[in-house]
Amino acid sequence: MLVGMDERVARVQWGDVAARLASAPRYWLTTTNGDGSPHPSPVWGVVHAGDLYWYTARSTRKARNLERDPRVSVHLESAQQVVIVHGEVVDLGDPRRQRDVMVAFDAKYDNPGDEEYLPSHNDRYDVLYLVIPRRALLWDLDDFTSSQRRWRHTGEMVTDGE
Repeated sequence: MLVGMDERVARVQWGDVAARLASAPRYWLTTTNGDGSPHPSPVWGVVHAGDLYWYTARSTRKARNLERDPRVSVHLESAQQVVIVHGEVVDLGDPRRQRDVMVAFDAKYDNPGDEEYLPSHNDRYDVLYLVIPRRALLWDLDDFTSSQRRWRHTGEMVTDGE
């Protein structure tokens, strides 16, 4: 729990969280190693239709961790405009089966040289994950005290609001 965060902290809609996530070029994803220690990794991700997706190779430590424990935290690279999402992932299998999501990745990561790191161009990336958010924390460092906001999943489906 953040210092000073209590029931007076402003609530935020999931759409606001997703918008901040969508604009980020990269993310830090944390999984849990078998011994319980955290395993942070930088990943590329995309928000498509309000959902956060990312991919990797099944041979990676993070993918092996997720086979055992699907819980994750995801946060932006920025320490200025902070977004931290806690949740779990769903393994969607081969990324190329999710054409709309692959189109979104290709559009987001369109710099020269990016192609080799995208599942649409590299078969090494053989698993796509959907993040199912459970709660999110947001704040702006320049106005930490009054900018603190949070979102919490309250039902079976992810919905805007509480």
